[in-house]
Amino acid sequence: MAHTSPLRVCSYEDRPEAMDSLILMGESLCRVDTEVSLHLTVPDAPASVRAWAARRPEVVLSTTWPEGVSGWDIKPWLLLRELSAGRPEALWLDSDMIVTRPISSLVKEFPRDLLIVAEEWIRWQCPVSESWGLPSVRPMPVFNACFVRVTPAHGPLLERWLQMIRDPRYRDAQKLPFERRPIHLLHDGWPLIALLESADFGQVPFGCIRLGRHIAQCAGLSGYRPHDRLLDLFRGLPPLIHGLGRKPWDARSERGGVQGFLLDLATDVSPYVLAARRVARELDLSPEWLEARTPPGALLRGLTAGHPGMAGLPLAILHALHRGIGQVAGFGKRKADKKLRS
Repeated sequence: MAHTSPLRVCSYEDRPEAMDSLILMGESLCRVDTEVSLHLTVPDAPASVRAWAARRPEVVLSTTWPEGVSGWDIKPWLLLRELSAGRPEALWLDSDMIVTRPISSLVKEFPRDLLIVAEEWIRWQCPVSESWGLPSVRPMPVFNACFVRVTPAHGPLLERWLQMIRDPRYRDAQKLPFERRPIHLLHDGWPLIALLESADFGQVPFGCIRLGRHIAQCAGLSGYRPHDRLLDLFRGLPPLIHGLGRKPWDARSERGGVQGFLLDLATDVSPYVLAARRVARELDLSPEWLEARTPPGALLRGLTAGHPGMAGLPLAILHALHRGIGQVAGFGKRKADKKLRS
């Protein structure tokens, strides 16, 4: 069935250092997709965000603080707000994304009643519903909630999701360092995974936008694989490029030596950073975090004309080989251990 109104996209940001990334996400979306409207919630929005939004008639800017939610935990609240306003569907996008092709067309590739989320950069399953006291009725792949498309049929699911991220156990876990949080309380995506795994919502159909074809999950060098980078020379960049993990606008690596250098080099050739750099150039923006931090990073940018997929290809190949050798070695060790036990 054809959409009768623009696809409503919503996002949120309250970190002062991330405001440029929000503008770049919004600008990239509005430039390539005429069939969307964008609702940004930015409490106490700075002048730069207000000025950019004023130039974009398809953008609605809300600047008041939502009650009882903040950060990424706001996703179900914002989606419910859009559905309550009568929208036939609503889509959450993280602010650390660059859009290269229309996402309204991407959404139309899926059945109308489907909950749509994003495939995670690593494929695995981890049962978590029982950690929330919810019986498990189906295995769930771990997915990424950087992209969440809902319809009014998903209202009860969103209400429960909101209830879970307001749970004191979840709120207390968010105060801990990331590596110390229990897996089912790691971030806002895990309660949603638990619900879809559970008896209460195990019947809800869902689909994932796919790595490579739809999205590059830029988790270091691992999320955007070498073969996808090469294929994208012919089919074009994926519609979405997500700056997953360490944020380039955070302070430069505090780790010294080789490890700190490699982290900065990976940031220099990050597909997200290079795609954001293209949009920033068109807006005449020049955030410091878009500049090269290492001489090899600057060289790779120059040799590839700053192509988001090609600049990091040599490092991605080396990383893929390292991972492959590690997996083979691990398999051989497990096989040897099994023989010793037999």
